[in-house]
Amino acid sequence: MITLATAPLDPGWAGLGLAMLLMLAVLVAAAWVGVGMWRDGLVATARTSIQLLGIGYVLNWIFKVETFWAIVAVLLTMTFVAGWTGSRRVERALAGTGQALTLVLLVVLSITLLYVTQAVIGVDGVDPRYLIPLGGMILGNAMTAGSLAAQRFHESLREDRDRLEAALGLGASPKDACRDALSKAFRAALTPTLNAMMIVGIVKLPGVMTGQMLGGSPPLEAAKYQIVVMFMLAFSDGLTALGVLLFLRRQAFDEAWRLRAV
Repeated sequence: MITLATAPLDPGWAGLGLAMLLMLAVLVAAAWVGVGMWRDGLVATARTSIQLLGIGYVLNWIFKVETFWAIVAVLLTMTFVAGWTGSRRVERALAGTGQALTLVLLVVLSITLLYVTQAVIGVDGVDPRYLIPLGGMILGNAMTAGSLAAQRFHESLREDRDRLEAALGLGASPKDACRDALSKAFRAALTPTLNAMMIVGIVKLPGVMTGQMLGGSPPLEAAKYQIVVMFMLAFSDGLTALGVLLFLRRQAFDEAWRLRAV
């Protein structure tokens, strides 16, 4: 008879050691086919272990004290790191892209977290067990969406520069001239999330649902949480992409409606 676990199982330090053998197997396989990944693989293994264990210790403390300002400090740090990391993924970015992405992420994080925790889930007060994990999901996905939107928009401006300048010369406004570039960039930013929504529950069970079930939650309850998360990510990704693109559209042209160097 199969029974649901009432509490999550702790793999322990021995379990982590055994899990590292999986990474070792990947590196051995890579070496066998002639790919030298030892340095990158070992660095990735070390960083993953150190970073996750480090944040685990920090969150252990925050979950115990439940201090509002400690939660805010963690979320702000995550936001600034996400903005900086996301802007570095954009090649030859317009001036101010990094600051704009960080500001948009901060606004999107605040709106989405407030709505999801208070209106959707009904969290009582300030609970780091919800705010920080959900905030991390929002920032991770929104950062990717924002950088994808910015990269695609920059590429469209460079590829279609002649057409854009011709449209401007004929009297089109910057909004009208780059409408196609903006729509393509927005679609590119949302495509990964929408694709994931198409196969969720059929091809794979996502992290939140899996984690809930590993923690002892009934599958149906876990599925409800996963639905909330998928809609939450679609909203935050779309809002981030839109905010970044509106900034870049304005930044791409000067006061005389001339296209800046991109």
